[in-house]
Formats: sequence, C-alpha cells, structure tokens
Amino acid sequence: MPSRRGTLRLAATIALSMLGSPALAHKLQVFAFAEGPRIGGSAYFAGGGAASGARIEVLDADGAKLAELAPDGEGRFVYSAQAPVDHLIRAITGDGHQAEWRVSAAELAAGFGSQGTVVGDGANPDQIPVSVIADPDASTAARRSAVDLDPALESAIERAVARQIRPLREQLVAAQDRVRLQDILGGIGYIIGLTGLALWWKSRRRSNSA
Repeated sequence: MPSRRGTLRLAATIALSMLGSPALAHKLQVFAFAEGPRIGGSAYFAGGGAASGARIEVLDADGAKLAELAPDGEGRFVYSAQAPVDHLIRAITGDGHQAEWRVSAAELAAGFGSQGTVVGDGANPDQIPVSVIADPDASTAARRSAVDLDPALESAIERAVARQIRPLREQLVAAQDRVRLQDILGGIGYIIGLTGLALWWKSRRRSNSA
C-alpha cells in the first residue's frame, strides 16, 4: 500500500498538471467578428486581462499571412479585409502561446458587392435616397427598388445589426471561459478532497489494527 508521502506526491502532481492546463486563467484567447468589410476583435486571457502585448496575425484560407497587427491597450484590433473570403485570426504572445478564431466568408459578404468590391461605409440605414423623396410621381415599384435594393443601404443595416450583436458574442465567449476555469478549479478541489479522505481512511485503519 502506498505511503502517505506517496499519496500526497501523487495528488500534488495531478493538481499541478491541471494548473498547467490551458483552460486556466492565463490561457490566451482571441475573439473576432466581421463588421462590413472590416474584421475587429480582441485578444485577452481567460481570467479577463487584456493581451495587449500579443501579436495578431491575419491569414487567408491557405495559411498565407495577410497582415500582422498590434492590439491596443485593451487588446483590441481592426483589419480591413480585401475580399470576402475565410480569414484566420491568430494571437501569439511573447512566450509562444497561441489562440485562433475564424471569420467566415459569409460573415464578410455584407461588406462587399456582387463583384467583390468593398461597399462604402457612408450609408445611413435611417436615410431614404433623395431621389425617392424629391419625385412624388415616381412609381411605387421604383421607390421600393431604390430603397430595398441599394447595396450600400443593405450593408449599413447589416453593419448596424453586427454592432448590436458583437457585445453579446463577446460576453458569451467570456462566460464560457469562466465556466471552464471554474470546472478546473472544482476538479482540483475534488482531487484534494479525495486525497484527504484516503489519508483519513488509512489512518483510521492503522488505528483500528493497533
């Protein structure tokens, strides 16, 4: 039967291995989203601290590097995509830790026209084209076409929706990270508790046998 010292050593080894798990507070994370033709995001640690010193790489679907960015003091960054294609966002710290996030071509599609050209950012979703207002005799079909089929207007609306959804997505990702951290800490406590129970049981058996 293993000694008390051996049992404690085993428990300590397991606990330390879990503390070194990438699911703990110092795990690097990166989050990215599409807003029109731009990709924005943030690099941070699972415990909540900003990874402002990380390096951000933007790669295409084939793994070719498109850009290298430096996040601001809050870990945030912005990249202007050149085409509506899949992008891989990779955050790298000085000690070699990495985290990745993919932004799909579908997410970027709203920022580009049918020919793959960037849709202008100046459209206001609350504005109706002047020509529609100035010509009261324009047909209903023409007015509907001008309002509903204006690519810049559609893009502006989708960007506005993306801005509203972005904080919710960030909060969801952060909440998932906190749950993983709590699970790991709970597992460590469970192991330590079982070790204490085993030591108590062994001590009791020895007392009874004496």
